[in-house]
Parts: sequence; structure tokens; C-alpha cells
Amino acid sequence: MLYGHRADSGNWRSRTTLLRVSALAAAVVIAAACSDSDAATGEVALDGNRYVVTALASGDKDAHAAVTVSDLVNAWGFSDRPGGHFLVGAGGKAFGFLGDVRSAAKPELHTLSQDGFVAMTVPGADADTSDKSAGTVTGVVANPAPPNSDAFVVRDQPVPFEGVPPLLLTGSARNIIATDSGTLSAWTDIAPDGAVIRHDGPANLVFDGSAQKMAFYGIALAPSGDKLLAADFGAEPQVRTFDKNWQLVPTSGFANPFATGEAVDADKPELGRKAVPGDPAPFNITTIGDRVFVSYAVTRPDSDDAEQFAVGEREVADADGESAAAGKPGKGKVAEFAADGSLVRILDDGGRLNAPWAVTVTPSTFGPLSGKLLIGNTAGAGHILAYDDTTGEFVDYLRDTGGAPLSVPGLRGLEFGDGASLGDSDALYLTAAPTPKTAHFSSIRLK
Repeated sequence: MLYGHRADSGNWRSRTTLLRVSALAAAVVIAAACSDSDAATGEVALDGNRYVVTALASGDKDAHAAVTVSDLVNAWGFSDRPGGHFLVGAGGKAFGFLGDVRSAAKPELHTLSQDGFVAMTVPGADADTSDKSAGTVTGVVANPAPPNSDAFVVRDQPVPFEGVPPLLLTGSARNIIATDSGTLSAWTDIAPDGAVIRHDGPANLVFDGSAQKMAFYGIALAPSGDKLLAADFGAEPQVRTFDKNWQLVPTSGFANPFATGEAVDADKPELGRKAVPGDPAPFNITTIGDRVFVSYAVTRPDSDDAEQFAVGEREVADADGESAAAGKPGKGKVAEFAADGSLVRILDDGGRLNAPWAVTVTPSTFGPLSGKLLIGNTAGAGHILAYDDTTGEFVDYLRDTGGAPLSVPGLRGLEFGDGASLGDSDALYLTAAPTPKTAHFSSIRLK
């Protein structure tokens, strides 16, 4: 069946009600062990395409993850900043983890754990899906600029300590966090004397587009490093651009190749067309070196005005509908752009996409799917699809130990570890939220 994600009226925030899983532990075990999607798709598996999912952190103690965090819910994006943490955005917070490096010299890094920094709170976001006054964390990106850089500076970020006034930090952002209510927040760890302070506390709000009904579902630093790109799935869906001072500036390039509305500017055809309800629109944005990938989900019209967008709502196929369509629901697109925003190609996805979000390229040590472009579907069965990175042709699904397409209900982020302190470089890390009140951070390794 075809459904959309319904945004709460007046809050413009998407609520995931599509997939219902009674327990996270069951979701992880069942997804890794079996799937009936293979019979429906009729795809032939590559030899050796067998991978194992392991829950590393979860809000559900029954998941038997290495770390249990009770308020880890509705996880979306995450980042892995070398020398820092895995930062997992979930609900109204971003949680810090490190480790899961099996070959690390330090034994304490062999398994996932948390250190003195557990979580930051994100302004204007929470985990309560019934709260119409706040959004939820979606995109998370690490900023590799030096701490004393003038790019994306966070000023007077308070760090609370018991019995004394908060310490105010100012420095280049270490992480930037987006919400589906159109806000951006940032976090630094630089004290006035230059010391590194990693302590639980709030991030700073640096931009608020909620009044304009913006809805950021993904963010990425431009390849140049001095601009932030945001996928706005709101009232005027488009790729937004922010300069290094957090100012919203006109976007150069990244015209939506799937928009069918009127021209953005009749005198500037290179700006493309405006999207209209029913068109695919930017749902996430990912940079890999000088390459920029935009993932598009299908928009829906507002129930009261068909010419307006239902902000944050996606037209998707559920798992049954995806199976009935033989694994080809045709509910999304992915396009690759150059660093300057010019279109490089539209991926020939074969109709297999279903509200795609995460995009990554596998290392040479990832078995039969080495060197492939991976795309994760957030809707339906939560499949991860592998495409030839040169030709763009579909290669195979990432498959479980039984040879069926791996199913991760509520799949969101995908990223490989750094091989140092944040995961093994040949392990694929993911976030997923089978329901709005559950989530897990997991790894995928070759069997």
C-alpha cells in the first residue's frame, strides 16, 4: 500500500507511523535473519553477498546491545569526527559514542562505549512526537575545520557545572545539527584558554527557519568546506545554502531535475523549475570528496490546499506495497552533482528507491560489494541497495546471512568507521528507528 508520513498540524514535523515493531530486539533479529522480499524482487544475489547486523546501542535493554541509552529514540543522522565521537542524532539530543574498533591497540576501544561526554541537548527539539512546539533532530554533520577557524563559529555556548556559573565556549563548530522544524544548532568544545571541554550540555541555536515552514532533513558541508548545504523538505522544498557565518545565501546550482513547476527565474534557466506537490524534492544531501549526492523523496499535497505542500510528508510504499511492486515502488530518486552544483547524472535506480536518504561509497575491504555506491531506503522494508559507482547500474541488495535482501525497518543513516577510534573502516554503521519511540545504532559486517 502507498502511504505518506503525516506532519503534525502547526508543527510541520514528520511523524513516523509507517512501520510498527513490537520490540526493537525482534526488529534487529528478524531483519538480520530473514526476509521474503527476495522472492518478490526476483533478483539474483552476488556470490558471497552475506552480511551480519549487530546492535551496538539501543534504547531497548532487550536488544542486548553493548550500550543501552533509555532516551535513544527516533534516531536519524550521525557523524564520526576523527578524534571525537560518533554523534547520533535522536529525538531532542545527540548522543556520543566511541569504540567498536576490533583491532585497536587500546582494549577499551574494542567495544562501543560512552565516555564523559554522553549527550548534548538540541534547542527546539525533543523526543515527544505529540509535542507540536518542537521538532526532532534529523541531519548531523561534523566540521573538520581547525578549532580556531573562523568558519561556523559558535559563540558563548554554555557548559553547566554544578555549583558554579556555566563555562562559556567559543570556537569553530565541531558538529552541526538540523531539525525537521527548520532549525540549525551547533556545538563546540573550545574553552577560552584553548582547552578542549567535552561535557554534556546544550548546543547553540544558530538559525531558525520555522516561521518560514522550513524542514531540514539532511545537511552536509559543501566540498569547499566554507558553506553548509541543507535539504529543505518544507513549504518551499529546495537545497538551501548557508555561508560560514550561518547566513542564508542564494544557492548556486543544485537545481531540482525532477521539478515540474514554473521556472524559478525565467531569465535564468539554469536555476531550473520549482517543485510542485507530487514532485520529488530534496530529502537529504551528502558530500563524498568533491561529489555531492541529493536524495529525493516524493512530496505530498496539503490536505486543505492541493497547491501547497504537506510539509515533511513523504509519499512512500510500505513493506507490503514494496513487495507487491516487485521491489520497484518508484518512490524516490538520487542525483549526483559536481562541487559547483552542476548536475553530473541521475542514478538509473530502476524504480527501487523508496524515500531514499543515506548515500555512501564502500571501501575496497567490504567483500563482494566493495567499491559500490550504497543507498538506503527509509521506507518500506528498509533495504540497502548497491549500485556500480561508475555506470550507476544496480548491482544487488546488501543481503543477510540467509541470502535475502537485508531489511532494516526505519533505516536512516549509513557511514563507515574511521578505523582509529570510531568503528572499523570495513564496517558499515547505521541508525534506524523502527518506530518513533525506538531506535538503534548498529554495525554491518561481512559474514
